[in-house]
This record gives sequence, structure tokens and C-alpha cells, in this order.
Amino acid sequence: MSAWLRRGTAATYAATLGVLLLGAPAAAAAPSAPAPTGAAAARKAAAPPASVDARLFLYNEHGQAAVAPGDTVTFVMSTAGYPENVPQHKTVVLELPEGVTFRSATNQHASGPCVPDAAGRKVTCTTQDPVDQLPATNGAWWVTTDFSDELPLGEYVTAKATLTTEIPDPEQDNNVSSWDVFVATTGDMSVAISAPPGPWKVGDKFDATFKVHNFGPYRAPFSLSSGINPVSGLRYSGWPEGCGFDPGEMQCTFGVLEAGKTFEFTMRFEVTEYDADGISLTPTIYPGNQDTNAANDKASYRAKIIKPSASPSPSPTGGQAGGEPTLPITGAPAVPLAAAGLSLLAAGAGALLLARRRRTS
Repeated sequence: MSAWLRRGTAATYAATLGVLLLGAPAAAAAPSAPAPTGAAAARKAAAPPASVDARLFLYNEHGQAAVAPGDTVTFVMSTAGYPENVPQHKTVVLELPEGVTFRSATNQHASGPCVPDAAGRKVTCTTQDPVDQLPATNGAWWVTTDFSDELPLGEYVTAKATLTTEIPDPEQDNNVSSWDVFVATTGDMSVAISAPPGPWKVGDKFDATFKVHNFGPYRAPFSLSSGINPVSGLRYSGWPEGCGFDPGEMQCTFGVLEAGKTFEFTMRFEVTEYDADGISLTPTIYPGNQDTNAANDKASYRAKIIKPSASPSPSPTGGQAGGEPTLPITGAPAVPLAAAGLSLLAAGAGALLLARRRRTS
């Protein structure tokens, strides 16, 4: 047994020495890491372009919504570029207006960290390594901010963001983006619509006037939508700038309406076909300020459409056997003609009898 152990020990020593002496071949024999595949392999293989036209977009996470003093707003900074999907380091600097300060930046999908300055009004966001993997490739950051109680009511405040990139950018103008936020309060707006009462026939045209009034006490932006029916039986024109259309609906976004002022516009409508449900125009407004009287945020106009009368069908004309057409009867009616014929026949018979009597006398 001891001899077997000695031989085994010697063999192990020899094998170990061989591995040490032949390190290079042994390393080559070791299993290698899997090669990158798909998009990662393509990015690794391709050389970076000489330039990338990068673009920056800054916006409020809740869109055009107004913000009351003391509320929070999350600003989103999103990047894109051409050529697309080129990994590189990016830096975005967000500058906040007076009265707005950094609160947090904890979104797990952000491309990297965002760090505020001492005053909390300048936030620097960067791309974390590796830049060719998530979340860096998202190209986006989220920064939540606090709006001070002292912000001016009925006014806009503006945030600004600037992008710098690792790869040269031939177009710098689209590397800067800004977003306006309206500082809202309470107020009252109303909407009304006026048009002739109808009813209308197919082919008729009429004008309808939409009016929005701001009772104050502050100015405010607003948007408007209106149902327009029937969808296929009403043609319209004359809408103002800022309006777009979906089937059966008009959607408009307008600027600020000062307190005490009225905004109005008139549209031309044409009835193109009959609809049993008639005409329905139903505008609704969405004020930027918190509205204290929602009852006057909607209005409606309704009118009937006159149903076209049925067209008389033409009388069929008769025909003789064999399909030959008959000539139309013209002149006097048939009954008087028949009576006149009988009278002539009777008169002729009387004259004949009188002539016979004269011969025999």
C-alpha cells in the first residue's frame, strides 16, 4: 500500500509540475467566456461614428398640467440621436427657476445619477458605466422638484436643460430644451355656444360661435374639446389655430386668457346628409386654474335635420305583344269621344230611314 501511495504522490507531483511548465497550453485549454451576441456584439464590433446629432427633450411628467404653490413637479430629460443607439457618455445640466428646488432623483430607469448643487437649483445628471448597457442606454433622467409657496400666482416659471456629449455633435441647437410650468390658483371660467335653432335641410349652412370667458381673479391657460355630430353628415371649417380633429371631436389648446376677458371663434357648418339623431355640438373647457364652478365648463347645441321627402317613382308605360311600344293617347278624353261617335252613328241611321220613306211614298 505504501508503494502505491508513493507512486500516486509522484504522479501527482509530476502532473502539477507539467501544468506549471506548460502554463500557456493549459490556459488555452480552459473554457473561454461566451462571446457577446446580438446588439451588444454589433455595438462592440462597430467603431463609433465620427459625430452624432444628439437631441434633448425636457418636459413635465404630467404634461401641460398647471402646478399650485407647494406642489411637486417631476421633470423628465430624454435624449435621442442620429445615428441611433450609439453608446456614449452624456451629461445633462438642469437649471431650475427661482422658487423651485431639487427634491430627489430616484427613478430606477435613469441613465445615471443626478446631483444638485448647494442651492438645489442646478442639477447635473450623468451616464453611468457601462454606457452600452441598461440603464445607461435609456438616455433619460427624472428629477423631482419642490415648488415654493411664494411663487407668483397666474405666472409661468421656466426650467432649462443643456446636453453635452462625448462624441462631437455637429448640431448644438437641439441640445438645449426648456419647459414652462403655469403656477395655478383658483378661478372661474365658462364656455357657451350659440347658433340658429334650425331645423336644417341637407345642403343648409349655418354658423356656430364658441365663447370662453375668464371671470378671474387670475389669468389662466385653458384647453377645449367639443363633440361634433353627426360624424359623416356635417362638414365644417373656420376653426382657430391650436385645434385638431378626431372623428366626431375637436380638440384645442390655447394660451393664457386674462381675467375678465372673453375668447371666441366662429365656425361654418354644412349639413351633407340626413341623420335621425340630428346635430349635436358639445364644447367642454379645461381651465389651467382650479375651477370653482364646474357647472359652466360645458355647453351644448342641438338641432334637428329635416328628413328628405321620398321622390315620386315614374309610372310604367304599357306595351303590346312582342314588346312593341304603344303611342301615347293625345287629345280629348276617351268618354266624350265615344259619346260623340254614338251620336254620329244615330244621326246616320236616322238619315237612312228618312231616305227610304221618301222613295216609297
